[in-house]
Amino acid sequence: MTITLHLMQLAGESPGQNIELLFCNWQQDDGLHRGICFVPTDLAAVIQVRHYIEGIADEFSLSEQSRFELALVADELVANAILASYAKAGPENVILKWSMKDYVFTLSVLDYGGGFRLKDVFSELPAGENLADFLRSLEQYRESHKAVVPLNGKLIEHVRFGRGLQIISHLVRKIEVIYHEPNGERGTEPTAQTVGSIVTVEYVAGAA
Repeated sequence: MTITLHLMQLAGESPGQNIELLFCNWQQDDGLHRGICFVPTDLAAVIQVRHYIEGIADEFSLSEQSRFELALVADELVANAILASYAKAGPENVILKWSMKDYVFTLSVLDYGGGFRLKDVFSELPAGENLADFLRSLEQYRESHKAVVPLNGKLIEHVRFGRGLQIISHLVRKIEVIYHEPNGERGTEPTAQTVGSIVTVEYVAGAA
């Protein structure tokens, strides 16, 4: 087994606000490759995660389409996790784990933002039978989904649209959400005590 650690620092808006990402990759002899990444709750970290996943795709000589789609999936999952986690738990790291074997890429993102259901996310997206209804729905959605989150160490207002999960659902062969509780147990349904969600996807990659 080979283990490699990488520590990446991003400069914040002022001294003492540097953002650190810790990556850990390891390889096992049975052909299963794994990695883990501890991501700070700052939206500036999302692009670094995207580059990290693109680097993994290059290492395995995946197709350009798979490289793009995997990076997009990671981008959306991590951004959503950061927004959810910061709103409930503040500067608690989001955890990204990945594994790959026989061109099946599994990606899991753990957050501390409480629980959510995929069907609820999809059902509450802006909708309307005509343009006026849609714009009214969009405005209501924007007002109810505003979040304050760090970007390069500076708090900004961000609107969560939820479209990313819809896009992801069309790219992967499987998407699953489970929930972690304060006692360390995991469940298939969120409760009032649910600490956060673990979103896991399976993506079938193609070779270059």
